[in-house]
Amino acid sequence: MVLPIGRRAKWPTTRRGCPLARDPLIEPGDGIGGASCFLKRPGRERETRTTMVYGPCTLPLASRPATRRAAESALVGLLGACACGRHVVEEDRPSAPSLEAASTLSVAPTNPSPPGAAASVSAAAKTPGVAGAGTAPATAPGTCPSGTRPIPAGSIWIGTRGTFPESESSPRFLTEIASFCLDRTEVTVNAYVECVKAGACAPARDGRRFCNVARAGRGDHPINCVDWHQAVAYCAYRQARLPSEIEWEYVARGGTRDLAYPWGEGALDDHTCWKHPGGSCSVGQFPEDVFGLVDVIGNVWEWTDSWYGEYPFPPVAGRARVYRGGSWSRRFEKWMNPRLRNRYRPDEWGSHLGFRCAVTLPGVACPFGPAKDGSGCLRGVRDVDCPAGKVWNGARCAKPTDPICPSGRRLEPGHGCVLEAAPVGSGAPVDLSGVTRSRALEFDADCVAHYPGRPHAYRYDGGTHHARNVVSRQAGCANRDVGVGWNSTCCP
Repeated sequence: MVLPIGRRAKWPTTRRGCPLARDPLIEPGDGIGGASCFLKRPGRERETRTTMVYGPCTLPLASRPATRRAAESALVGLLGACACGRHVVEEDRPSAPSLEAASTLSVAPTNPSPPGAAASVSAAAKTPGVAGAGTAPATAPGTCPSGTRPIPAGSIWIGTRGTFPESESSPRFLTEIASFCLDRTEVTVNAYVECVKAGACAPARDGRRFCNVARAGRGDHPINCVDWHQAVAYCAYRQARLPSEIEWEYVARGGTRDLAYPWGEGALDDHTCWKHPGGSCSVGQFPEDVFGLVDVIGNVWEWTDSWYGEYPFPPVAGRARVYRGGSWSRRFEKWMNPRLRNRYRPDEWGSHLGFRCAVTLPGVACPFGPAKDGSGCLRGVRDVDCPAGKVWNGARCAKPTDPICPSGRRLEPGHGCVLEAAPVGSGAPVDLSGVTRSRALEFDADCVAHYPGRPHAYRYDGGTHHARNVVSRQAGCANRDVGVGWNSTCCP
């Protein structure tokens, strides 16, 4: 289904731009990344397209200006070796089936059987959510393992109109998600402890006030205070993986339904754990969403497998991994937006951050080809809202006469145009010279209320987000909110 971008319900009034109120943190260790403005998107008529698919490279060919088709044809020539030559017709179809009708996923065998022969697919994943329980019996073809829910395939527009990095979720692009299975709940303390006992996981940290592993009676709470590497290790123990950030957003917006929240339009207070000064909530405390999942928004932010970078393709490598979803410590709705991107270095952790695991069943049809490591599907892009004067050439937004990739970059399936050689000097010191600090007296009362020992509010401007964090932490400050180009902090 090609999703008309004006189809989703009207945003609440507070979402028509960046809220003026700045969202304080409850715990100093709860780090947050940059904020973005999310504007209601203008409507667009439904459309039908014909697309030629060339392995991982998908090129819209119909209903395009001649100059654009010429640029795309050049890419076809360049990628002739990977052409699979099949047509995909995207049209306005009914929405994805309901959860009741989608208890199993449609699986396309890698090697199709002859006509009349049954194709059998066996999922050998360990029981999700029950770590240490051993390998689950083989499931029926196309059936998700116990403890997970099926997520049907579909197409969706990701991101917002704007320019990166001022708008961190730009440019807006159309992609297609293959079917997969996702944990019903965030991974719990009990499940993670079983992995530690089995010797497959490193113990979670307990050095902050709301780290659940150190608190009695929290076995049914989400595991937190784990870094990205620990999350990956746990999912691997289950023969699963972390979801990509695009898979995560697809789920959080109800798939092709494009909802305001995973459950629809209902108030946050009735559906998730947020504004909760006592730390996280037990998993499953709130109603299930349209996919039968709980706590996708709220409770703890969730690690994804993706490096943070400019849309539409994920970087091959980077400095920070993306996490999504908001947490128990958020007090303003802007942090609970399914489109909001956040990130941490892979070795960072906090009591606001946990994860859940995903499974790609064997034989699932990947629209843009399978990942090299066999863990899932490559990301692909069907269309992009390019700036004026540029068109999507299958790899990037460029002028019709430009090459597919600029000089010094090469085309990498699933990643677009990447550097020919690894960048040098990545270990150079962070430039702190552009960071400035000023008093913010209007937030002193909030600092007194929520940051014991840090009663004075200061604003840091300029430099990069990372540079502002370095300077403010050197002064003993904690972030109470951040935005594009500024940090609001509470200091001693």
